[in-house]
Amino acid sequence: MVFLRFVKSFLKKKWFIYLSLTLVPAAVISFILAQHQVSSVENQYKSEAQEFADFHAMNIEHFLSETVGRLEMLATSIKIQNNNIDDLQKIFQEMAEKDPRFSGFYWSNSNGDLLIGTNPINNPINVSDRPYFQHALKTGQTSLSEAHIGRVMGRYIISVATPIVDYGKVKGVLIASLRIDELGAAINTLINEEMIVVTDETGQTLIKAGSIPLKNSVKSSMEVTQIPWTISAYVTSENDLIFRKALLQYFIIFLPITNILFLSVQHLLLRKRINKDKEQIEIHKLELIGNLAASTAHEIRNPLTGIKGLVKLLSEEFREEKAQTYFEVIQLEIDRINTIVGELLVLGKPTAYTLKTYYANEIVAEIEPIIHSEANFMNVELSIHYHSDGLPVSCIKDHLKQVILNLAKNSLQAMPNGGRLSINLESLDDSCLITVADNGIGMQKEQIAQAFKPFFTLKKDGSGLGLTVCKRIIDSYGGKILIKSAPNEGTQVEIILPLVMEEGDRKQKPQ
Repeated sequence: MVFLRFVKSFLKKKWFIYLSLTLVPAAVISFILAQHQVSSVENQYKSEAQEFADFHAMNIEHFLSETVGRLEMLATSIKIQNNNIDDLQKIFQEMAEKDPRFSGFYWSNSNGDLLIGTNPINNPINVSDRPYFQHALKTGQTSLSEAHIGRVMGRYIISVATPIVDYGKVKGVLIASLRIDELGAAINTLINEEMIVVTDETGQTLIKAGSIPLKNSVKSSMEVTQIPWTISAYVTSENDLIFRKALLQYFIIFLPITNILFLSVQHLLLRKRINKDKEQIEIHKLELIGNLAASTAHEIRNPLTGIKGLVKLLSEEFREEKAQTYFEVIQLEIDRINTIVGELLVLGKPTAYTLKTYYANEIVAEIEPIIHSEANFMNVELSIHYHSDGLPVSCIKDHLKQVILNLAKNSLQAMPNGGRLSINLESLDDSCLITVADNGIGMQKEQIAQAFKPFFTLKKDGSGLGLTVCKRIIDSYGGKILIKSAPNEGTQVEIILPLVMEEGDRKQKPQ
């Protein structure tokens, strides 16, 4: 049960990480881009609605201007001809029959009393309280009213008043009632795919032409200059559909991208984990070797010492040439075993040791004769370049000698037919750089990657511990050892050790 709960918890965690790193980012990015696309399209809708609002506002302006123009022409005709009341009645009647936009024509005195009209006036009606009437008397110009209920017919109308002035005196006022429903019908004839709503300054709807769902629409408005009206144009918007399509399209695009990124991150993390596991395995290997060396190296060396003494005694007793050859081989193999045991002891867990300051130049100079002798024997040209300064480093002299000798020996064995071996000492920032380079057979990349691993060797009789020991020693000094090589071009090994800035000894335990 505990195991099953653990598995379920693990899977939930994995799914949560997957959702957080793939689906959620893809959804968020898709949502933002879809919103941006909707905003762009909505601006286009608003621009289209504004064009409709401007167009209908212009038509209403034209309608009102034409209406005012006709009324003013009629007023001018009345003023010139000095018509009597009966003549005016006939003229009004003819105009009302010809132009359906007017619901009636009326003649009023300067006090606002309606005297005659195309519609019957059963009771005395006075319009002097109307703002449009007062404005016409005051300015002497045509005035338009707000939309209101007419007192004669009870219709929703716009009244247009034009005063007739003769020698500075108002003879009367020509009043026309403009039908709002006719204005709405005129707007309706121009409707395409939009809806037009005309409202007054109080927000009351006067005219509504066309029909579209307001929920899925975009609105733009325009003010009418001649009268306090607002023309609002609505166009159908497909924002929801566009948003859903864009969201789906972007999600389909970005989901594979986020999955690829997720898999790439997982791959990198997996590689990092594998490398870490490999490092741990190598550490465990070294620990195992150290434990093995600590428990067996001394036990191996003690009987070897006895065997070596007995072989020496036997070699003195049996002087035959054949026996001496066997004794030499046995002695060489015993020396080889001793060397391997020594390397194992270095890999083990030695007690605390004291690092002292030595000069790298002096250490190399002390082993130069040995390297020179080996190089002459292998027909290899040797060159050693010392630095002008001593290059003080903190180390154990014999250990550092062992490292440089091992590297030089490897280089010599990589040049069986002769070649060039160079050892250079340089100062690199705050470090000492010792470079051992040859022009031998070189190494493959795969071989370089395995070079410092225990028991990896390219030699028939090699133990595979030489470079491992070298790295162990250099690491314990806080330094680095690097290999650069190419097949048939040679190998270059760099040892980088920190330079000692102050004199004195310091104790350090191996890492």
